[in-house]
Formats: sequence, structure tokens, C-alpha cells
Amino acid sequence: IYSALSRLTQGIDGVEVINLTPSQTGCLHDYQLVPDDIIALTNADALVINGLGMESFLEDSIDLNPDIKVLDTSIGATLLPGIHSHNEHHSEHYDQHEHENQFNEHIWTSPSNHIIQVKNIKDFLVKIDPEHADEYNNNAKNYISEIEDIKNELINTARMLPTKNCIVFHDSLCYFAKEMGFSPIAMLSLGEQSYLSASQLADAASAAKKSGKVLLLYDMQHDAKYNNVADGASYVRILKLDTAVAGKANDADAWINAMRHNLMQLKEAVN
Repeated sequence: IYSALSRLTQGIDGVEVINLTPSQTGCLHDYQLVPDDIIALTNADALVINGLGMESFLEDSIDLNPDIKVLDTSIGATLLPGIHSHNEHHSEHYDQHEHENQFNEHIWTSPSNHIIQVKNIKDFLVKIDPEHADEYNNNAKNYISEIEDIKNELINTARMLPTKNCIVFHDSLCYFAKEMGFSPIAMLSLGEQSYLSASQLADAASAAKKSGKVLLLYDMQHDAKYNNVADGASYVRILKLDTAVAGKANDADAWINAMRHNLMQLKEAVN
């Protein structure tokens, strides 16, 4: 969201974009605002969020600024169901967060959905700052063109893979997998506060062996440590995908650069 806002406000005087979450922060489920964040929030004219429960840590803080204008960028996006099954070792907060969300919140990993988010941001900026409408529209046009280009490259490269069957190791990758036309044969939730049970791994191994050819999709935030789940398959490729939630601070091209990384991962899997 920060990178999209930065692109849409490039070159426009009087507009300051502040990221409330550090660029190295991945999972936001347990994130807490620091005093500087509270100050920024109370002084802001507008707040732009991903939505779908991703920014649940903001719920109590938004009320500190009753005049703030809020945009939920998920409006109009094509949604996938959330993952509701979690084991007893999850923290109480993690369970509560996951179970209160009907939909998977990681919509930006789909280029098509990210275009919807960018259009929502553009319309929002034009509404609250009509004086710079032409600049917002032009910046959005240029950015969406870049997104379309990388989207087409990704899809065309994915078509050359010898299989579309995949095992997804984190729900952050579900939208990307769908956009690429992949067919998940197993959905596993690998994260900081979860582990994979023996039965889950056994089911995934059985599916991989039956498939014969399989892609293993990891969020690069997490170690690719369950590769042996596909030992029974004749063709296995590991894709360590970037979901654009970490990286250099103040990087307006964070999303584009993440997708370029993912494109290289697909190209290496083709060769």
C-alpha cells in the first residue's frame, strides 16, 4: 500500500506519505503502533489500508483522529476464502484474528487485484485533493501500465511450466497462485506461530506423488524446509516468492521489484 501511494503521489507538492509499519515487518497480526505512529495518525488527513482485517492493530487508534478520511483498498477485489483451521499451538490473538476474517487478506499478491487497489487509491486521492487530479490520474496510468506489463510476463512464463500443480506453504501466496493459473494440490499454513502436522505432510506427500510433477510455493519470509514432501514426484521446482512486505525503506517500487523477483523464479523453474 505504501509503495502504491508513493507512486501515485510522485512529483506532487504538499503530499507526504508515511508508512505506519516498517518495511521489514512481515506479518501484521501482532503489530503494535509506536508513539511516533500515533502522532502521525492523529495528524494525518487520510489513511489508506489494505483492508480485510489486515490492519486490525489500527482499530482502536483510528478514533484518535475523528476527521481522518479512510480508504479500504480491497473494495471490488476478487476474493478468496481465508484459512480457518489452526492448531492448538497458535496464540490466542492469532486465532482470533484468523477466525474473524472470512476472506484471505493478501489480495495485493495478485497483479489484477493490485490494479484494483491502485485505481481505488487514485479515485480516493482525486476526491480528497481535486486540485492535483491530473497528476494522480497520470501517475496511476503509468503505474498500472507497469503492473500490466509484469502481470503479462508472469502469466506467459507460467504457461511454459511443465505443470500447474502446486503445494502452497502460506496463504499469502494463494492469490498469486490463482493468477498464474496454478492448481493447488495441498494448502499448508507455514508461519511464525504455526507448524505442519505429520498428517498434513503425509497428505501433501501423497498428493505430490500422485501428481508426479509439482511446484512448491514458499513465501520467502519463511524457510523452505519441507521440500522432502515432494520426494515421490518426478519433477519438483521450488519457488521462493516475494510478497512485497519487506525490503528497503521508502521504496516506491517495492511491489514491482517483488514481482520481478517472482518472474525470475518462474523463469528458473522453466529452464
